[in-house]
Amino acid sequence: MKITREDLPQREVLLNIEVEADDLVPYMDRAYQRVVQRVNIPGFRKGKAPRAVLERFVGHEALLDEAVDFLVPELVERAVKQEQIEQGGIPSVEVVQKDPVTLKATVPLAPKVLLDAYRDIRVEPEAVEVAEQEVETTLQRLRSELAPWEPVERPVAEGDQATLDVRALVGKREVANQKGVVYSVALDNPNPVLGFAQALIGAQAEERKEFTLPVPDNYVDRRLAGGECLFQVAVHQVKEKRLPDLNDEFAKGVGEGFDTLEALKQQVRTDILAQKERDVRLRYQEKVVEELVARTNVELSPMLVEHEAAHLLSDEQEALKRQQVSVEDYLRTAGRSEEQHVEEARAAATQRLTRSYALLKVAELEGLSAAPEEVEKDLNSLLESAGPQASALRRSLDTVEGRASMTRGVLNRKVMDRLVQIARGENPGSGEAAPQEAAQDESSGGTQDAGTAG
Repeated sequence: MKITREDLPQREVLLNIEVEADDLVPYMDRAYQRVVQRVNIPGFRKGKAPRAVLERFVGHEALLDEAVDFLVPELVERAVKQEQIEQGGIPSVEVVQKDPVTLKATVPLAPKVLLDAYRDIRVEPEAVEVAEQEVETTLQRLRSELAPWEPVERPVAEGDQATLDVRALVGKREVANQKGVVYSVALDNPNPVLGFAQALIGAQAEERKEFTLPVPDNYVDRRLAGGECLFQVAVHQVKEKRLPDLNDEFAKGVGEGFDTLEALKQQVRTDILAQKERDVRLRYQEKVVEELVARTNVELSPMLVEHEAAHLLSDEQEALKRQQVSVEDYLRTAGRSEEQHVEEARAAATQRLTRSYALLKVAELEGLSAAPEEVEKDLNSLLESAGPQASALRRSLDTVEGRASMTRGVLNRKVMDRLVQIARGENPGSGEAAPQEAAQDESSGGTQDAGTAG
């Protein structure tokens, strides 16, 4: 094949590839083998027609189209290797013509990453302590959670649980009719709309109430948004929580190992401290990464950004679908146009890629890697905590993609540990790290998938 190369701005290379006759032969053979298996030709058993007969039957163009499907990824890969291109993502390929077969492949290069004195990053650690009020608040929450609901003979009050029949009408159209609904009378309860709980307060058991409430403009059901809804409610039962006394008996009821209220308080204090330490550690790591990103300059191919933005938008669309919300409704509620939304996705993609490639560059300069035994250890730890789902989890992770994801996770953790050491002014350890001047060199690796890690 004949290749001409053009280096484009913004970390991309354009390859013009002309497929010569000798290069095309094996792909035409493969095309014949595939097509002959799915075409019925009179006078021949399926899959047995000679190539010349098949080509007359389906046409040379159809066979060539099949051959092109085979050759495009393989010849582009060969061309990238031949030109010694440090590929950063999936090329965009266009079939320019078919006689001779000519391809135009735009190849994104691996980003160029420049770090500025990352070894000078310093972040002050955040102190962690537990106030007595936090312990008391947790105990009160436990007290409320463990308290039984008991029927009361009084009007509905805030914090109660009410059993209701609810009929809702917008205009003359009935939009809801439910019996025996168990409803939490909390003033911030947004269901079915804000104000519903407030309207119930003061109602007696077996009383019927009617009231009208506005439907928010951003209501999920666009048919109802911005209108008014008439509610017809029958209250059948009112319950309140009977809060237990905070004493040793209460502590024994929380769980095994708590013989006294003081023992329960100590465990609560320990749990709060552990959670705070986790939160503080995550915030600290985020501040360190923010400092790193501020010292990082990454030259990215626009193709990498577009691919990552498309990935983010696809994930978002799937999340909205699970919530039964359309993208159009989401954008309308958020007050954004589709163009603004896509532009925001590009900005988020650029930020995410910058962060990921900065971490990869630190791994390179600090000589960090994820050994197979470290990945296996993490995998086994995950499987141990998965319980009955362990077999399914192993099948999903014991793939090329799954192993790559686990490897990125191990590497990212090691990079974060090293950066935290640096930010605290501690000795990074081994001394095998490259000098910081090397941070000015072009990034020596990384794939598009690696760019989405971190």
